[in-house]
Amino acid sequence: MAVKLSDSQYPLKKVFYRMFSLLVVVPLIVVFAAAAVILYQVMRTSAVDTISAFQETVATTLNTDIKSASLQLSHFVYVNDGEFLNVANRVYSSSGSSQQYLAAKELERSFNTAMVPSQNILAGLFFMKGGGTVPVKESITLPDDALRAEGWYRTALDNPNRVTIGGYDTSKTDLTANAQKGGQLVLVTAMAPNYTTDRSGRIEMVAYFTTSQVSEVPLRSRSDPGMGTTLLLDEEGQVLFGDMGREELLAWFGENGAQLPNGTFNRRAALDPDGRTRNYLFILRQVPFTGWRIATFVDEGLIMDRILGIGALLVGVVFSLLLLFFLFSRYFLDAIVMPVQEPAGAMDRVAANDLAVQLQPSGHQELQRLTSSFNQMVLSLKNMLAINEEAQKRKHQAEMQVLQSQINPHFIVNTLNSIRFMAQMSGYDGTRRMAQALGNIVSCSFRSSTSFYTVDEELQMLDSYLYIMRIRYADGFEVRYDVAEDCRSCRLPRLTLQPIVENALDHGFADMGDELGQLVIQAARQGDFLCLEVEDNGCGMTPEQVDVVLRGRPLGADTGHGIGLKNVLARLRLHFGGESNLLIESVPGQGTRITIRLPWQAVAPQTTKEELSHDPNPDCR
Repeated sequence: MAVKLSDSQYPLKKVFYRMFSLLVVVPLIVVFAAAAVILYQVMRTSAVDTISAFQETVATTLNTDIKSASLQLSHFVYVNDGEFLNVANRVYSSSGSSQQYLAAKELERSFNTAMVPSQNILAGLFFMKGGGTVPVKESITLPDDALRAEGWYRTALDNPNRVTIGGYDTSKTDLTANAQKGGQLVLVTAMAPNYTTDRSGRIEMVAYFTTSQVSEVPLRSRSDPGMGTTLLLDEEGQVLFGDMGREELLAWFGENGAQLPNGTFNRRAALDPDGRTRNYLFILRQVPFTGWRIATFVDEGLIMDRILGIGALLVGVVFSLLLLFFLFSRYFLDAIVMPVQEPAGAMDRVAANDLAVQLQPSGHQELQRLTSSFNQMVLSLKNMLAINEEAQKRKHQAEMQVLQSQINPHFIVNTLNSIRFMAQMSGYDGTRRMAQALGNIVSCSFRSSTSFYTVDEELQMLDSYLYIMRIRYADGFEVRYDVAEDCRSCRLPRLTLQPIVENALDHGFADMGDELGQLVIQAARQGDFLCLEVEDNGCGMTPEQVDVVLRGRPLGADTGHGIGLKNVLARLRLHFGGESNLLIESVPGQGTRITIRLPWQAVAPQTTKEELSHDPNPDCR
């Protein structure tokens, strides 16, 4: 009957899923978490590096513009020993309109000649001591008082003959009426000449207003949200350029700009028009030769959105891997593990002596073969046990066939002892010895069927039998023993040699006439075997007769000769299996040799097998 085990009998299934979780699911989750952290760090670092490179471009461009404007101003002030300053003084000092016009034209020509080929200068302005200005190229629309109150103006006054930098955002400040464009950074380069430069002593400040090429750079970065917003802060942390008119930026940086450190850091700020506070990544760096700083801030949410986008892809990959692993595991479990588990559970039932179990083959061809082999093994084991049980019965029957008698053995032994006693009392010593020998044989024949004799004990019993046979055959044969000393303590089933000797006497010496029979009994070790030989010089047998004897059939119609040899061979096979053997070598008219080969390890004196145990109280003596 084929059986199928229940799921509760599958501990390997639970172990499989537990190990799958520990060795596949958990490592993948850990790897995913580590990858997410690494991804965040990599993308944050990448964003910082990109913004830093962008800020480097802004700083380099701005620095180039500042140097160029500073050189132009210095050249204009110092060329030809202050010639342009003298022309500007004449323009300011001219009283008549024609004289003033001519002086202004001369100043303009000088200015254009000195500034060629630069096209970035919007205007120039000479601030005169005591008030008043002299414009060049374009007029500045801001009031004089407002300009004189600017920080760059005061710094230039404090540092004569040194160029000071200032700036204006044209999105918030109108400097000229026509030349400027909105959304540009206008650099102011200013110098306060001292008496060595301005011999007239009437010019307080010379200022150039120059458009910076950096104006377009922050605007281009606005197309990429990941680049954030870049601002230019002045010395006080106020927004100088780049706010694009957003009041929230001006307000927040006006309050916090001075406290922001240079470098990279995170800070929560309200920098969006909705007024909500968010977490931003700030990157600030100093502009060389000025007190200005470049500030860029990026909403961390934008970085996280990119990370989440890549993370979602990574989650999809991990989930797909887990799904593939799970599908493979299910296939592996159903196709390989479970078909292996079923024979394991069935083996437990076999170990509990349940030989009725049979499994339904499942899984791959190899596993089906394994299940079929298991079913065949169980059937073979069941048949083997049945055969072994039958063999045990046959073993006992074979021993009892030799040993049991139709007459109560105790009665026979008691009767023989009585005969021996009467013969002894009457003085018939021959009769007494014969009764004693027969009593020994009968006692040995009907003892426990499981006892084994030593070779010595077997020979003692054989002596008693041969004593009786000498009387029967009138001393018509001789017996010679050739037994090795190391073989005398070997154990063998009782009555092993007696049936062979009986067969030699009754059949071999039957038709010898007056010729004296010779019987040789030998025992010796040959390699891994104990060899027992019984050789006679009797009439011998043909091969056909040998075959009849080995099959246990009588040699004659009214004799029982041959049955004993088959019985001996059967008992040897039952005790020692195929390792034992009985050989018959016979030549008609010359004699017969019967050899018994027994495994030495099974019969040697040191064996401890219970079934080979020696009877400590033998009756043969």
